[in-house]
Amino acid sequence: MVVYVEVVWLLNFMIDWMILLLTQSITKHITKWYRLVIASFFGSLIVPISFIFPTFPIDSWILKIVHSFIIIWIAFGFQNVAIYFKLLCSFYFMTFSIGGGLFAIHFLFSTEDYLSSPGLANDEIHGLFVLIGFPIIFFFTKYRMDKHKMHQFQQEFYYRVTIKWKGKQVETTGYLDSGNHLVDPFTQTPVIIVDQTILEQWFDKEEIMKLQKSAQNLMEGEILDSTSDSFRILPFQGVSGQHNFMLAFKPDLLEIHMKNVQLTNKKVLIGIQFGNLVADNSYHCLLHPKLFQQTG
Repeated sequence: MVVYVEVVWLLNFMIDWMILLLTQSITKHITKWYRLVIASFFGSLIVPISFIFPTFPIDSWILKIVHSFIIIWIAFGFQNVAIYFKLLCSFYFMTFSIGGGLFAIHFLFSTEDYLSSPGLANDEIHGLFVLIGFPIIFFFTKYRMDKHKMHQFQQEFYYRVTIKWKGKQVETTGYLDSGNHLVDPFTQTPVIIVDQTILEQWFDKEEIMKLQKSAQNLMEGEILDSTSDSFRILPFQGVSGQHNFMLAFKPDLLEIHMKNVQLTNKKVLIGIQFGNLVADNSYHCLLHPKLFQQTG
């Protein structure tokens, strides 16, 4: 079997470079692009060294650790011990994650007959698999990490909300929408928005259908019928600038549960959004920033 050292070297260089890119992405540590290239080149030097010097102790765990220390130092420099070890641990985490992902996919799709097929050596299969599979795992890992960071960011704006109305208490998850500036134009009362899931706690499906029909008739300029006597008409301006109307009701009490304090408010209106606010049902209520003014 012929082994092309330059191909293995290039493959190792690309793998080191992608892992360093992922490390930079998750740590948000800004560095020059050429530092990543130089660090990747240094990391890949272990391939030609192992061919030129067969007796070189390449499998030594101390050498591997020192090798990774130098890679991180070349790629990101040294500011202090905490930042350096954060980068180093992230580098190891990305290495283990991608390596484990490749191993799992290889184990999932490989069979004994496939590995023992004549004319195909194990090294050839593994080399082609890494060449194709590594970029896939790379982009999948980056996509999931970005989604996880966005989810963590959004979690800071989630609050447990209790709505008391018509003698019933309903708890749900609310999201603080900084872009929600909807208020009653006459009383300047802040308006929060809940979806149909919350409305189902007070009304059955037939009553909700009547309410939805009343809202549609309202859009067409008709008068609100008697089935909606618990609601009021709330004019608002949409994103496109078009003026519309929304059904809203005044709860007996609204409670927002925070870590160290509980906000209560009676001067608030709740607008109805027929359907779901978000597809994943992560929250059912859009909170108004004005409700948090008393906490700063």
